[in-house]
Amino acid sequence: MKNRCAFLNAQHEFTIEEREIPVPKDDEVLIQIVANGICGSDIHFYAEGRLGNFVVTKPYIPGHEASGIVAGVGKEVTDFKEGERVAIEPGIPCDRCSYCKSGRYNLCPSVVFLSAPPINGTFCDFICVRSDFVHKIPGDMPFEHAALIEPAAVAVHAVNRAGNINGKGCAIFGAGPIGLLTLQAFKAAGGGNTICIDMLDNRLELAKTLGADEVINVNDGRDLTDIADIIFETAGSPSATAQLFTAARAGGTVVQVGWPAGNVVTMNIADFIEKELDYVSVNRYANAYPAAIRYICDGRIRVEPLITQTYSFEEIQEAFKFAKENAKEVIKIVVKN
Repeated sequence: MKNRCAFLNAQHEFTIEEREIPVPKDDEVLIQIVANGICGSDIHFYAEGRLGNFVVTKPYIPGHEASGIVAGVGKEVTDFKEGERVAIEPGIPCDRCSYCKSGRYNLCPSVVFLSAPPINGTFCDFICVRSDFVHKIPGDMPFEHAALIEPAAVAVHAVNRAGNINGKGCAIFGAGPIGLLTLQAFKAAGGGNTICIDMLDNRLELAKTLGADEVINVNDGRDLTDIADIIFETAGSPSATAQLFTAARAGGTVVQVGWPAGNVVTMNIADFIEKELDYVSVNRYANAYPAAIRYICDGRIRVEPLITQTYSFEEIQEAFKFAKENAKEVIKIVVKN
């Protein structure tokens, strides 16, 4: 048996190549990948060759929303055994710096994040991951659902960053995968009235199905001033980001989850100061996987409705091409090995 690996090059093309199955280090687990979600960042690397400071300069393996089966363990690993079903937390920190020691390991300057070029990711058959960033999943959780634990963890972390949400409502700009997961994570954690804002009616209809109390299509021209105590931006939209301080009520909190194109956005600082708002950002997640797994298991977060297309590993080029060319039809694509 060989390890099939899907390499993406700077010309936006995939090639599937066979490599040797890796051997886990003493503290690692060898995982046979069963399912991968395609993340928005993967699409950026495919379509544009970069995201932020990360640039595709040579072929690499994308993917970081992954689940699979333990196929081997390093000699120091005692809490996993072959055949167990797992999900991968793809950001591996140093565990030694001040950020790691304070619990904010997502800010570790030495973090190794699977699929951030040139680091290879999970679109392969086998990968080795440090055992403390591998999470067991229940036997009845479908692997394609488990692949969405990673984006669900982003949503959980976003809600955590909002602070005390008891008795508060929120508005979520963007009803894509992260927005719909943030909606559910907010409700799961005890949040109140939730408004979802997008420009696509099909996504807003799904938001209502998943628990939104109100939906707004931005094309309707509604005034979005002072609409909620907590505002989440999950669309990565410069125009949405520019409205955040106006949309928040006085004393509220704005949570920047999406990464606006171009990196620089003009915002109304007068609203920010006069309303005495808290403005916080989200950089992936920390300590969010246990809650994400629990919420998916008990149904507080439903991921199945988010999976709009499924492809086989051999169809990975077609999967990425469809995601790029049909953004209005895609919420989450899952690739199954």
